Amino acid sequence: MGVRATQRLKRRLVTALELPKDVALGLPVTTMMGNEEVFVSNHKGLLEYGAGHIRLATAVGKIKIFGSNMILKEITAESVSIKGRVEKIIWEA
Repeated sequence: MGVRATQRLKRRLVTALELPKDVALGLPVTTMMGNEEVFVSNHKGLLEYGAGHIRLATAVGKIKIFGSNMILKEITAESVSIKGRVEKIIWEA
């Protein structure tokens, strides 16, 4: 069985059993608090960091967060908390 077929089967199983996809499939969860803070769980690493943007790897693509005065409030193996003035978030598949 190929990688894609295995992934499709896993997704179907998760859906059929009504399991949370973020936990079962390692999908990222992004939460914003206004335009002042972003919390991302299930990231796979920090790719770029600057005062104007932060780029994170995830299991299914990359997340790029643009803004001003961006700082990493907290970063762990599972999650990252970003503070600053968030202007836009771009998903890179």
